[in-house]
Amino acid sequence: MAALAAFMAGLIAAPAVATDTASIVRGARLYDNWSHESRERTPPLANPAFKTRQVRVAAADTWRCVECHGWDYKGRHGVSGIRSRQNGDPAAIVALLKDANHGYDDLLHESDRIDLANFITRGQVDMQKLAENARRFKAAPGSSEKVFATVCAACHGLDGGSVRAVPPLGDSARQRPHEVLHVVLNGHPGGNMPALRTLGEDAVARMLAYLQGLPGVNLAASIANGGRLYDDWQAHSRGQMQALPHPAYPPKAYYADVAAVTWRCKECHGWDYKGNQGQYGAGNHATGIKGIRAMIGADPERIMAILRDGTHRYGAVLKHRDLHDLANFVSHGQVDMDAMIDPRTSLARGDAARGALHYRSMCAGCHGLEGRFVAKRHVGRVSRDDPWHSLHNMLNGHPDDTMPALREIDRVTIVDILAHIQGLQETR
Repeated sequence: MAALAAFMAGLIAAPAVATDTASIVRGARLYDNWSHESRERTPPLANPAFKTRQVRVAAADTWRCVECHGWDYKGRHGVSGIRSRQNGDPAAIVALLKDANHGYDDLLHESDRIDLANFITRGQVDMQKLAENARRFKAAPGSSEKVFATVCAACHGLDGGSVRAVPPLGDSARQRPHEVLHVVLNGHPGGNMPALRTLGEDAVARMLAYLQGLPGVNLAASIANGGRLYDDWQAHSRGQMQALPHPAYPPKAYYADVAAVTWRCKECHGWDYKGNQGQYGAGNHATGIKGIRAMIGADPERIMAILRDGTHRYGAVLKHRDLHDLANFVSHGQVDMDAMIDPRTSLARGDAARGALHYRSMCAGCHGLEGRFVAKRHVGRVSRDDPWHSLHNMLNGHPDDTMPALREIDRVTIVDILAHIQGLQETR
């Protein structure tokens, strides 16, 4: 028993570091996002060692190894990379992870630190070389199509766009090849994606070449989907209806007690996107919150960061693709409502007679010639009471509904249809 105790004490003092592929792969996932892989919470405050203020980074992301050291392992935000540690001593890396600068002594289990050290010292690859190989393999990707169709498509779909928690694989592979290579090699943290590291580096480079040929986001479809999310993301994404009011919604505003309503983007920023400077400047929907017109043309990535921040908090309730679509709508999908609807009279600036012809062919199949009720409200009455609401839905469709989005149709035609709808009367 004494000998056994001494042996165990030795293991604790100087842990044996295994270098099997499973340990390397898990270490790579920890490098990507140790919190997701280990299912442990990150500290609520940003990592004190993360000094840059040049980019907006969520507090939780400042604790990810990759945020400082990069997908190519060469460093980011002025922090040095880990390439020099390849073929180094894993025990030295375990010690570094415990030091005051890294602060992972209490955050990671010893087995986590060992796996992470194994990846850093035994698992890094030359990302630039793999990306260059992928370019050479584009003309003849080999068997990658078959591997993708059998190993990957069950989750990602044959077009690489079925998982809404991540961008379409085609866009990711073209825009962030080093990140995709890391994930293809090692899988997703906390997920069940198979790691293809055992197939060899050439096979992984060929897979990147194949992925780069897959379709990406259709911008028009993304904008329309974002418009439906702006309307009511809870209904459209079939997410859980929020039980508590949005923390940024003014507690004295009219709908403060209707939690689900306070989480709708339109409820703060308005159907005309002007917030307190537009139609929601007064009345039951007034919140005093500014609109989103100033965000037209902004970088969608910047808008996504705002949607995730402590004010909006949509990172906790929307998947990546939904956030991206919503950001695309804010940046590229807003229209000048005043050019289409007179803000003083609320009347569409269109020709109702012309609109009647378009309505009969495009809209009457669902709404009927008389404009039958939808959600217990007659479309004519809705378009008269709140034409901005009607126009937003005409452009983008209804949340969780098959109504087509007409945003790619000539705007004159759309305004003419709205003018016709405003003249439809309720009949019983």
